[in-house]
Amino acid sequence: MRPPAPLLLLTALLIAVGCGGDDDSGPEGGAVSLEAGSVLEVSAKEYSFDPAAVVLNGAGEFRIRLDNDGSLAHNLKLRRDGDEVGGTPSLPSGDTGTATVDVRPGRYELICTVGDHAELGMTGELQVKE
Repeated sequence: MRPPAPLLLLTALLIAVGCGGDDDSGPEGGAVSLEAGSVLEVSAKEYSFDPAAVVLNGAGEFRIRLDNDGSLAHNLKLRRDGDEVGGTPSLPSGDTGTATVDVRPGRYELICTVGDHAELGMTGELQVKE
């Protein structure tokens, strides 16, 4: 007797999910890793940053380049403990902007402060290591 088709489909789905790879293969669980003095290149779309997780090896000044690849205006601001420490201006669709930010070791929030974009998921994290 053959099992019903929905049971076969569910079994195949569970096997496929169970065999999936682990996305934590990169530094800090898949974060992009940069050296101090590098340029962090970020793409902004509705409603996300790519990359959304960044590890910066070394404190000090670094440059952010934001490419607005979305259809709405976006920016990228850095916050530490709720205080804004720098970031790009708001950019219309298709524009690119840069900012130089001075950071010390610790964790920073990447956030788009345009409208309700952050509430819609347009956030990320920067970890600065010594």
